[in-house]
Formats: sequence, C-alpha cells, structure tokens
Amino acid sequence: MKKGITLALTIILLFSLSLKGQNREHLVGIRWGYNISNVTFDPVKEHTAIKSTKNYSVLYTYYHDIWGASPYFGFQTGLSFWQTGYKSGNIEEQTDLISLPLVSQFHLDFWKLRVLLNLGGYGGYRLNKTVYDLSGTGDAAGVTGFDDLDNRIEFGIIAGGGFAVVLKPVELQFEANYNYSLSYLYNPRKLNETVPQYTYPNQLIFSVSLMYHIKQR
Repeated sequence: MKKGITLALTIILLFSLSLKGQNREHLVGIRWGYNISNVTFDPVKEHTAIKSTKNYSVLYTYYHDIWGASPYFGFQTGLSFWQTGYKSGNIEEQTDLISLPLVSQFHLDFWKLRVLLNLGGYGGYRLNKTVYDLSGTGDAAGVTGFDDLDNRIEFGIIAGGGFAVVLKPVELQFEANYNYSLSYLYNPRKLNETVPQYTYPNQLIFSVSLMYHIKQR
C-alpha cells in the first residue's frame, strides 16, 4: 500500500510540472497489444503464462518541456482493456480487466523518430472471469463468475519503452511495457487455508499505437 501511495504522489508531481511546459504537443490515438500474462505466487506455485491479442487502448498523450529548458517530458493516460490470466495444471483462468493508466512518457526526439521511456501506474477493475477445465472431463465452455475471495480491483506499476516514427500529423509508436500489480488477485486464504498464498498479476505487453497530433505549440 505504501508503494502505491508513493507512486501516486510521484505521478501527481510529474503531472503538475507539466503545467509549466512551454512547447506542447497533444496527441490522441489507439493501441493494440500482444499480452503475455502471468501471476507471481508467494509461496511458489507451479503454473505457466497465457498469451492474448485482446489488448486495446484509447490514449491521450501530452508532450511538453519544463520551464522552456528540458524538452523530454510527457504525460499519457487513457482507457485500456486487457485479457489476463494464467494456467496451472489442467485449469486455465482468464479475466477481462479495464484499466486507467497514468504514465510519464519521457522522450528523446531526432529526425523523424522518438525514443520513449515509460514510468507510471494504473488502476483497474476486473469485468469478468472464466475458468476452463483443460482435462477433457469438465465443461469445455468454461465456468464464468467471481466468488467472495476474488479481488476485482487492481492497481500497480507500469515500466517500459520503445520508439516512434513521426510522420505528422500522425505517428506510429512501438513499445514493450511491463505491468506489475501491487494488489492481490485473490484473498491470500483462497488457495491455501493454512498458509497464506499471495498472488500478484503481471503482464508483458508488446504494442503498436497510431497517434494523431491534434495540437502543437
């Protein structure tokens, strides 16, 4: 929880500094991603990641300098939809999560390229969950629904980077970002009533974004 508060304060500080920027660019766009989703179990539990192409975002980006001297800063937010989950034995769990990213996107521009570095956080809410029995003896359609020990709220950190090809009024951004949850997927007593087991969802997302420059100064 302390990590989450510190992260939120850092993001607010970086965004407040952006209000003093002199050169500004405003971009809106869409993103598609390839998601490798997993969960960190503590104590360790044998499992594997799952992969999904159901990863979409609508984004707003604000590039700016600070006090007219450092033209490397940016702020990005929007609305994202991720399909997440993991596989353990003959069971595969998939969840659909809607999230709000709040990211400082630092950039270095040269020629028609930008080098991007992302650092920030996100908050999200799980819309639905489906558990599939892959043994061949269960319901192939999966069982959908949450129980009282599932945590539907998620918040965590985002870190990553990439590059952009700038062809104003549009640009293409290619990125790899890692999302790590600071909240549990389940109540720690759900999987083991005797020994608490902590579950931290995480995703590695390779993405491409099409951004449109709506304003520049």
